[in-house]
Amino acid sequence: MGEIQIHSYGCTDSGKYRLVNEDYINMNEFLFVLADGMGGHNAGDIASNLAVETIMREIDYNIINKEEFTKNNTQIERYIQEAIQKTNDTVLEESRQHVAYQGMGTTLVLATYQPPYTIHIANIGDSRGYLYRKDRLTQLTQDHSVTAKLLRNGTITKTEANKHPYRHHLSQSIGTSETIHPYIDSIIIQEGDSLLLCSDGLWNVLSDDEIKKTLQTKKSPKMI
Repeated sequence: MGEIQIHSYGCTDSGKYRLVNEDYINMNEFLFVLADGMGGHNAGDIASNLAVETIMREIDYNIINKEEFTKNNTQIERYIQEAIQKTNDTVLEESRQHVAYQGMGTTLVLATYQPPYTIHIANIGDSRGYLYRKDRLTQLTQDHSVTAKLLRNGTITKTEANKHPYRHHLSQSIGTSETIHPYIDSIIIQEGDSLLLCSDGLWNVLSDDEIKKTLQTKKSPKMI
C-alpha cells in the first residue's frame, strides 16, 4: 500500500461577540497549524499570526523525512518540541519589544504528516486535535488549563469542569512564559480517517457527539 492521500481545508470565524478574529491558520502538503490568540489579552491576533508563521518556517519537511527521523519518534518529537520552543521565544520577544503587545499570547495546535502513515500532533493551551475513525471520535491532544488538570487528577468531574469558574484559565500558552511543555504524540493513520484541529470556539460550543455527527455526514474537508 502506498502513501495515504491527504485532503485538507481550513477556515476561521470571529463569531458573534468578537470584532477581531484572533484565530489564525496555515497549512501546506504536510504541516497543518492553528493558533487562537488569547481573548482579553493585548494583540491576541498578532500573537496567533506570529506563532503560526514561525512554526511553519521552523518545521522542515525534508528534515522530518530524514532516514534517522523516520525510524525514531523520539528524535522527531524532540525536533517538534524545539520548533515550538523557538516559536514561544519569538512571540515572547516580540511582546517585550513593543509596549502595545505586552502580555499577548496564543494557543497552538499542529499536525505534521510523515509518510507513509504517521501523523505527529502537538499542542500548547486548549486548542485541540481530534481523530475521527470508524464512528469514534478521540481527542488526541491534552488541554493545558486549570480545569483539565483537575479533571485528569480526578478532583472534579466532567460536568463540574464545564461549569468551573476557571474553565477558561490556561496553565500554558505560547508567548506568556519562557518555559513551556508542549504535549506531543504520534499516531498511525488509516484510509478514511479524519483529523480535526480546532480552537475552543468550536469544542466549547459543540459537544463531542455533535462534532462526530458533523464528521460522519460530510464527504469532504471543505464541506465540514
